[in-house]
Amino acid sequence: MNDKKTPRRSAPYLQRLLGASLGGYLLASAWVVFCGALSRHAAESILAGMQVGLVIHVAAAIWSFSPMPLARMWLGLLVPAALLLAASGVLMHWRG
Repeated sequence: MNDKKTPRRSAPYLQRLLGASLGGYLLASAWVVFCGALSRHAAESILAGMQVGLVIHVAAAIWSFSPMPLARMWLGLLVPAALLLAASGVLMHWRG
C-alpha cells in the first residue's frame, strides 16, 4: 500500500463535504438575506426565507454529491450566492 495516494483520493470527498455543508449554508444564508431585502416586513420575510433556506441547504447538499466536476459544483454554489447577495445589496441601497 502506498500511503501517499490516500490524501489525493480523499480530497474530492472532502471538497464535496465542504461544498455540501459550507456552500449550502452560504447559499441558504444568501437566500435569507435576499428575502429580508425584498419586503418591508423584514421579520416575516426573513422567517419565510429561513424555512425555504432549509430546503435550499438540503438541495445544495444533495447536489454537491452528484457526479459532476468539482469546479462545476463550486460554481453552482458560489455564483448564485454571490448574485443573491449582490441583489440584496442593490435592494437595500435603493430603499435607503
